[in-house]
Amino acid sequence: MQMKSLKSERLEVDEKTLVLHEDLDKLKETLSMREKLFNDDLSKMESESLQLKRRIESLVCENNQLLEKIKKAKSDLTANRCWNSSSAALKLLNTHHNRDRKGLDFVTKRTVNPVSKKYVGLQENIFCFHCGKMGHYLYTCLLKKCHGEEYDLCETNMG
Repeated sequence: MQMKSLKSERLEVDEKTLVLHEDLDKLKETLSMREKLFNDDLSKMESESLQLKRRIESLVCENNQLLEKIKKAKSDLTANRCWNSSSAALKLLNTHHNRDRKGLDFVTKRTVNPVSKKYVGLQENIFCFHCGKMGHYLYTCLLKKCHGEEYDLCETNMG
């Protein structure tokens, strides 16, 4: 009897181990499938991150180029706004005719800002050497035109 009971227990244990081995094989199979999916997803994410890194580098480079263009545009804008009586460019244009001649009897000639067809003068950059106001030239100055009249009348006509 004991023998039968031992044999039956052994059979039960063998059946249980067989079921456990089958379960273990199924788990190994699902684990290998998940590992494969994980590796595929990992490789996709690595490639996407590499592409994003390259895209960011190109955008940073483009941003730096645009910042350089902005700096150049700002410097050009400030250079164009500097056309006033203290400007070195205007001084050169107004004194280029004397070629550095100096002396007691030499009088510098006041010239009007040359208006070239190549360059367009903005109202903010035009300076009158007669009244000192911005927006018109010396030869179009209303104060100079009404030189014979009273100053107050001319100023009200300009305003």
